[in-house]
Amino acid sequence: MTLARRATTRKADRLELRLEPSQRRLLDQAAAAKSMTVSSFVLTHATDAAREVLADRTHFVLPDDRWDAFVQMLERDVRPQPELAAFLARRSVFEDE
Repeated sequence: MTLARRATTRKADRLELRLEPSQRRLLDQAAAAKSMTVSSFVLTHATDAAREVLADRTHFVLPDDRWDAFVQMLERDVRPQPELAAFLARRSVFEDE
């Protein structure tokens, strides 16, 4: 009988966490409930959370009717906005004097 080996790449980066004993117990219990190691559980859920946090900065979805309205607004001719131009011409509070 031949055993198939799963190809794995050794991970070089490490992430260490400081946590309360109650947090560790919670992670241990959750990982066990999913039949995962704590490392796999934390890595899986942390990367999922990171993707969710960043999703609204990289991708957004609109229903077809809202998408069409959005595209129409982008394609409109530029209107002069003197109030905005005046505001942007003012010195920023973040600039050195």
